[in-house]
Amino acid sequence: MQPDTPDRLPYSKIRIFLHHTEARHSDMKVSEMKLFYILFFCLPMVACRYGADIRNELSRAETLLQDAPDSALNILQSIEPDKIRKDRIRAEYALLYSMALDKNYIMVESDSLIRIARNFYHDSGDIRRRYLSDYYYGLVLYNRQEHAEALVHFLAAEDDCLKLGDPYLSGLLYTQISNIYRSAYDYSNSLVYIKKAYDNYRRAGKTRHCGYALSDIGDAYAQLERPDSAEFYYLSSLDITESVRDTAMMRATLCYLALVYINNKEPEKAATTLWRIRRQSDTDWDAWEYVVMATAQQMMNHLDSALYYLKQADIPFDDSRGKAHWRLSAANIHMKTGEYRKAAEEYQYCAAVQDSLVRIALQQSYASLHRDFISERQHATMSALYAMKHRFRLSATAAAIFILFIGYIAYINYRKRQQTRAQYIEAIGEIRKANQLLFRKLEKRKMLETQELRHLMKERFGVVSELAATYYERRGTDEQKAIFGKVKALLDSYASDKKGKEEIEKAVNLCYDDVMVKIRQELPSLKESELDLLRYIYAGFSLRVISVFTGDSLNYTAVKKSRLKAKIAASDAPSKACFIDLMS
Repeated sequence: MQPDTPDRLPYSKIRIFLHHTEARHSDMKVSEMKLFYILFFCLPMVACRYGADIRNELSRAETLLQDAPDSALNILQSIEPDKIRKDRIRAEYALLYSMALDKNYIMVESDSLIRIARNFYHDSGDIRRRYLSDYYYGLVLYNRQEHAEALVHFLAAEDDCLKLGDPYLSGLLYTQISNIYRSAYDYSNSLVYIKKAYDNYRRAGKTRHCGYALSDIGDAYAQLERPDSAEFYYLSSLDITESVRDTAMMRATLCYLALVYINNKEPEKAATTLWRIRRQSDTDWDAWEYVVMATAQQMMNHLDSALYYLKQADIPFDDSRGKAHWRLSAANIHMKTGEYRKAAEEYQYCAAVQDSLVRIALQQSYASLHRDFISERQHATMSALYAMKHRFRLSATAAAIFILFIGYIAYINYRKRQQTRAQYIEAIGEIRKANQLLFRKLEKRKMLETQELRHLMKERFGVVSELAATYYERRGTDEQKAIFGKVKALLDSYASDKKGKEEIEKAVNLCYDDVMVKIRQELPSLKESELDLLRYIYAGFSLRVISVFTGDSLNYTAVKKSRLKAKIAASDAPSKACFIDLMS
């Protein structure tokens, strides 16, 4: 036998070593499988948890959107859109992000974000989100200066807005439509829609928005050369903006009011209004305000002051309208100072700017005419629909004739089937009448049997009743004490014996449709003594006989019956009316 060496193991040890190795591999496989199952079940839970977190963040952002839009935007910016898996959540995120950007006065010209929400909610039954996605998509078109497309889009979204019945959203929509008409210099339509916007803001209780809308109404009246109405609405806007302490809007409205006074040849009021800006805002005038002040001074023949204020105006190079106002004021001043050549140059520039504005207005006039185009297209569609209906009527007439012919044949076959069916129904009716007659006979027979059974029960229990009554009347006499003792023993054994009670209960159930079974089911709280009392009453025993059976006095037996009757009446047993009637 060869000795064991370190490099050579006996067969038994090799087998043990292989066994332990296989066990370790097996344990490793089991651990790997456990890890796989843990990852398999945990990953969806983690994904669901992350999805739930995103939904919570979106709900929190939506809550803060009106009162704290900057906080809502921060929450939305913290969400990683690439990790959003569900289309519904992605659409909600896109819509809320677009709303947050608008609330924070960030102008967006790309529709890549809002298009996600619009495509998802386009055929959705959620009218509010469908409208909001359409509204903000139209806002992107407006920001891109695609006014005609934006106008058509807003007008199409008006139906959903009216269905919602939200005056605040209606006010926002009508404000945008008014802005589009104003950009096309269509101040009549702009006035119509900004008045609608004001009415809706007032119904929604949006005071600040009412102030803005009143200022826009005043601007429309000013452009329509109705200075009295413009002054009224500007002053109304000032009352609101001062109450809410909106300094920027108050300053702009005062400047617009000063322009109204300029156009109405009231330079003193214009100057007073502009000085009011400096007193209330405690800041210097901007370029527009300097130009208006220069115009007011020129109209009051304060030419030095007019030139001074005109030089202070720093109009941006790309503001053509501002430059035109600046040069018009300069031309009027040069005319009064006798510098006619300079005045002519300034007037020439103003004429060029006015010509370009007219061309822009003509180019953009399609925005105000787009609704007419839609109406014409709808008219053409209706004409085509009418022609199609006419062709359909001809086809339908031919089809109707064919159908009537087929229907006539079908009617003849139907009449034959109806006659056959009537014969079957008549036969079935006769069978049903025979069954009903048989059923009534069976009911009558059952009633007679029940009456006979009740009569037999009364006769059977009559002897017991007479014995009990005799005992009740004769008890206590000495001469027949032994006889009455035997009768009493017989009655006691009959009334208290379990077999006797079962016999009485069986007879009662047979006569009164298992009344004791129903009582036990519907009134399980009744005591055994109360059940005994009911059993004796239903068997037809008088109170005197029952007092003999129970050993109670006649008065106490009557009291027990009355209490039991009240207890059944106060219960919620479905058959309590039947139980009480049988106790009478």
